[in-house]
Amino acid sequence: MKYIDVSEHQGVIDWSEVKGHIDGVMLRAGYGQHTMDKQFVRNVTECNRLGIPCGAYWFSYAYTADMAKKEANSFLRAVKPYQMDLPLAYDYEYDSVKTGEKNGKTITAALVQSMANAFCQTVESAHYWCMLYANPDFINRYFGTLAGGRYDLWLAQWPTTVDVTKPPRTCGIWQWGGSTVPGINGSVDTNEAYKDYLTFLRSVGCNNLPPVRPWYYEAQQWVIKNGISDGTRPDDAATRAEVWQMLMEARK
Repeated sequence: MKYIDVSEHQGVIDWSEVKGHIDGVMLRAGYGQHTMDKQFVRNVTECNRLGIPCGAYWFSYAYTADMAKKEANSFLRAVKPYQMDLPLAYDYEYDSVKTGEKNGKTITAALVQSMANAFCQTVESAHYWCMLYANPDFINRYFGTLAGGRYDLWLAQWPTTVDVTKPPRTCGIWQWGGSTVPGINGSVDTNEAYKDYLTFLRSVGCNNLPPVRPWYYEAQQWVIKNGISDGTRPDDAATRAEVWQMLMEARK
């Protein structure tokens, strides 16, 4: 499944043109303690209007676990009015490390993991699915087994040769490079998704999404309402005796 990820740096996107060329999009909602991405409201509103599955990410400048938690709460306030069909993600990168160091912090794996846990657990407490965005260097230096272990991994790794059927490591989403997409000026970050988040998040009751109903749901409710069947064991084969009984009940 082809995903892209965008922010205000892509300018004003023509989402009507984009639709049909992608399977989903991760939108930057904001960064730091409470700064919203200038295009987030427009981007998410258009995606919801057009039925383009979207998730979101927040760029972190935290250098304490408490700051990371506050960022997560800002993130939750930003996404709450909208439908999030895909995960929410914690984005901690080189600029994040520089900010911490400028404020006198020694950035260790233990600190980064405490911030990631504080952020992601705050998001999860609001019943959203949270994942970590990380490149191999950050996984090795800071995130360790949190990325792809406790939390799904959104892997950022841009090889010279790309084969989306063979990601460099196990991940939910792989950001493999850039490509052009109608409706967006210039190149845009492009990803391959390996988990069907659109179905999965509904099946586990995340992101405040309505549950997935089976294809036979309306028929099942009808036979229960009309006393033809109790609606149980929908995948079992029916004996002839059971079919006779249901047909007789339907005639009443």
